[in-house]
Amino acid sequence: MNKYGAMRTYSEICQREFASKKEATRGEALTLLERGGKINHLEYQPKFILCKKPKITYKADFRYIQDGSTVVEDVKGVLTRDTRTKLAWLKQLTGIEVKLV
Repeated sequence: MNKYGAMRTYSEICQREFASKKEATRGEALTLLERGGKINHLEYQPKFILCKKPKITYKADFRYIQDGSTVVEDVKGVLTRDTRTKLAWLKQLTGIEVKLV
């Protein structure tokens, strides 16, 4: 368990471990959508570099293509100040708006 009570969860559908049950459930739903052809190019844990020196990164939970647009998602139980800062920074640098689930 982490400090927010999330338990690492393995998904048979995705064949991977997730940081929480909530993230695993969303990962399974997205995997099934990809298999059904509703989304494409599902990617787990995409990393974005916010600053090179010092190296500061933001890692989202999922990235995929839906209707020709790239969607970046992050599953959050608790939205910390650090995460809010990184999301604003990412949007300012790249124009990417992360969808919080």
